[in-house]
Amino acid sequence: MCGITGYYSHDPRARAALPAMTGALAHRGPDADGFHHDGPIGFGHRRLSVIDVAGSRQPLLSADGAIAVIFNGEIYNFRALRQELQAAGHVFATQGDGEVLVHGWRQWGRGVLDRIAGMFAFALWDRARQELFIARDHLGVKPLYYAWHAGSLAFGSELKSLLPFPGLPRDIDLDALGLYLECQYIPAPHSIYRAVKKLPAGQWLALRDGTLQGGTFWRPSYAPKHHLAEDAALDALDAHLGRSVESMLVADVPLGAFVSGGVDSGLVAALATKASGRALDTFNLGFTGHDVGSEHVEAERVAKHIGSRHHCLMLAPDDVLPALERWVGVFDEPFGDQAALPTMLLAEYARKSVTVVLTGEGADEVFGGYGNYVKRVREERITSVLGARGSPVPWLARRLPPRIARDRILKALTEPRARRYATIPNIFDALLRPGYFTDAFAHAATARIADSAEAIYAQCDSPSYLDHLLDIDARLWLPDDLLAKVDRATMAFSLEARVPYLDHDFYGWCARLDPGLKVRGDARKHLLKRLAERYLPKDIVHRPKQGFMMPLERWLASELAPDIAAALGPGGLARRGLIRPAAIERLLSEHASGRKNHAMRLWVLLILERWFQRYEPAFAL
Repeated sequence: MCGITGYYSHDPRARAALPAMTGALAHRGPDADGFHHDGPIGFGHRRLSVIDVAGSRQPLLSADGAIAVIFNGEIYNFRALRQELQAAGHVFATQGDGEVLVHGWRQWGRGVLDRIAGMFAFALWDRARQELFIARDHLGVKPLYYAWHAGSLAFGSELKSLLPFPGLPRDIDLDALGLYLECQYIPAPHSIYRAVKKLPAGQWLALRDGTLQGGTFWRPSYAPKHHLAEDAALDALDAHLGRSVESMLVADVPLGAFVSGGVDSGLVAALATKASGRALDTFNLGFTGHDVGSEHVEAERVAKHIGSRHHCLMLAPDDVLPALERWVGVFDEPFGDQAALPTMLLAEYARKSVTVVLTGEGADEVFGGYGNYVKRVREERITSVLGARGSPVPWLARRLPPRIARDRILKALTEPRARRYATIPNIFDALLRPGYFTDAFAHAATARIADSAEAIYAQCDSPSYLDHLLDIDARLWLPDDLLAKVDRATMAFSLEARVPYLDHDFYGWCARLDPGLKVRGDARKHLLKRLAERYLPKDIVHRPKQGFMMPLERWLASELAPDIAAALGPGGLARRGLIRPAAIERLLSEHASGRKNHAMRLWVLLILERWFQRYEPAFAL
């Protein structure tokens, strides 16, 4: 795991900016740095040594120096690719995984993307073609930002690495702000700055002859479906997931696993133990008291069952609050997922013992783990009838007051099927914008998360409504919230996180399963839980789902009350021309009095103002 950054530019100031761009990523790679310049190209790299620790310094160069690569992530099938390339006459200089990109490009060109399996973001310079090529992995496990401005292309693993680039405009993207307030994260391709974009998962960019082009190299396909009886599907799932887990055990440094006490991470840890034939180090964060649900007892049971060396960090909920001070440094654009706080502390704790961890992210999106899916599929039977063409109900629903019309079913009735489901968090609902946003902000911020969901819905090739829901979450919520959270929270402490449920071959195989093997009535993750019963105690497998939920309601009414009053008051967010001051006062008053719980709304506003104070203190609309 590493941090990459660089540019294509004829601006004479660019070369001098590269050390600062690279230094901004030092936390992602504390072991070494490296630089490469070739005409208009500058590459910077920070290394976290995981494979071929003594070798594989980056940037990686071909023997003639004509191809240069910087790479963040892991290529899990590099050994097979290496053998294939050696058979074709290529001579390797390292034992690492990244060098297959150098030789693979020379052998297959852009077709190398069709052959590599892993989590990655990389940049490649082909001197002969005078082409800069960048790409991001299939499901967006690794981040990649870029800016194309005034004939220069700058890129980096994190937004902060682009900020030192000379002449980079820092105008705020008001659509991105509106989307953040709607769903607590900024979806690709947006970033907080208009000039900077996130490269979406499974996509590439190529700059040649002054022209920037892009394309998609992978998208999940949900058809045709496997013709498998349930027991055969179960055995096949066991084999496929086992191979994914085993492929992610390759490391020349200590490796462990996060174990929450639930089925997803517990199954990964159990399969890793089986594949490695040794005891694994497992890590869990538990909470004292009763304010926050804690799964440390269940995690310890999982660890004992699989025979791992278990490490549990026990904290009082209020011990988590100091991590808030590091928040805007770790997440360099507004990001409101409160679970990042405990994730950061768990990563810091685990890094004392290991350099790599396996995690359970992605299982809910692959197998239908959220209760939301059950509700939406059931409700669609109603909305598909009441919202059908010619029905008067949508016309009536559109004329209801916004606070009533935002009801999930009523809102769905007013939308075409492709816009009825957008994403999981819904903080400042789009229907409520007139009551919260200033006129200027409401006029400028026209993007809705449903716009992105609608486009994804149209691309999904399944007739199943459930598959469409899973695909939307896998391409919005998963990469831009869950995976962004895990990447930043772990890499802040130079810890590499690997996600076996998101190997693209495994994901693609699962996408073609019968949806009834995923959600069956009220039962979620049906087939995955049947598999987990082979490896974990049954009561662990079937216990209610639980996540990291901090006591935001109490914090914002008590411990953080002075902070939030200052942050949202006349000297803070209220002066920025985004949120109506009267609306801010109402939120604060109703929450403090206990009349209404506005914890999530106040939280995302607090994070937003803290971001402004750190990065753009003078901003006002």
